[in-house]
Amino acid sequence: MSWFTRNATPGEAIRVLKIEVLRGAARHPSPELIDLARLLRSELPEVEAAVPVRELLDAFPEPAALFGPDARIAATNGPAEDLFGRGRCLGRTALDASRSEELVDLVLGALGGRRGEAELHLPALGKLVHVRAAPLSMRSALLVLRDLTEPKRKEAVRRDFIANASHELRTPVAAIAASVETLLGAGVALDDTARKFVEVIARHAERLTRLTRDLLDLSRLESGEYPVEPAALDVTPLCKSAIELFEARAKEKGIALRLDAPGALRAKADRRAVEQMLVNLLDNAVKYTPPGGRVALLAQPVGGAVVLYVTDTGPGIDPRLQARVFERFYRADPGRSRDAGGSGLGLAIVKHLAQAQGGQVGVESGQGGSRFWVRLPAAA
Repeated sequence: MSWFTRNATPGEAIRVLKIEVLRGAARHPSPELIDLARLLRSELPEVEAAVPVRELLDAFPEPAALFGPDARIAATNGPAEDLFGRGRCLGRTALDASRSEELVDLVLGALGGRRGEAELHLPALGKLVHVRAAPLSMRSALLVLRDLTEPKRKEAVRRDFIANASHELRTPVAAIAASVETLLGAGVALDDTARKFVEVIARHAERLTRLTRDLLDLSRLESGEYPVEPAALDVTPLCKSAIELFEARAKEKGIALRLDAPGALRAKADRRAVEQMLVNLLDNAVKYTPPGGRVALLAQPVGGAVVLYVTDTGPGIDPRLQARVFERFYRADPGRSRDAGGSGLGLAIVKHLAQAQGGQVGVESGQGGSRFWVRLPAAA
């Protein structure tokens, strides 16, 4: 405790502490700390002199700009000047600086007391940015921007490479699979050792086929080339068809399959997308549920949505890993997933398909198994 806080009056000590909190918060900005700054400024007007605006903005690692009541830029930090151009910020409107009507709308909304954020293209700069706008006191507004141009370019390069590589792999993999199928099914004389090697080739060719197919589907989903056309759709018949696809596999493992879906349940969804989501989820459930377990597919209306649940009595997923299971190539248990022949893309495809239809996905898991869910808009 300093000499001042030991000897100052309670009011003076509180004022100094508020200033120090504001200075510290500026070094680690977040929406919550922006709210704190607004509260402290309203309670402590003289903080403007104690903590200069430029000092606060310079604490932001990303481009930040303060707009005054006249909707013109009143202050910026160094990264904002680098983004918009040195000496080209102060006194200009958002439209002058960026030629973006959407950015103007965000600024005016924040000046009117409304928080907002969006991903925008700034024509004047040729940049793609993510913008957060927050209202401050005295009818001012704070904008924080993140330049997405280079990350998006790298993402596009990665996506194109995966799509092109997958496309080129399809032909040789198909040729290998066809050749192996001929050797195993055409009555070709093979000794035990040769047959064993051919069966290994067949298993891995099948796995490569699934991997290339899933990679192509995921690339098309991410690039918006996968045609998804939501329409009023009866969900229950699709659930029945999906369950029937896995009856033989479940019977081989001694797994009990159950379907619980009302007779009339309609979602605004794409038929092919719903079929693929159900197949991917049921495939995982049957694959990772031990013999003697149970797998269920449930469908029910919840508010203004239709929710599909796939539950199993498998080993469950560690709570620390549940947030990542919908990432591409992520495996909660890499060893078990590879042994089962999974590509690591099934759940990522489910997530992208759900989002393309205006839906959501999630998982709840523990020691007794897992429950994956897909929420889709209900049909009017």
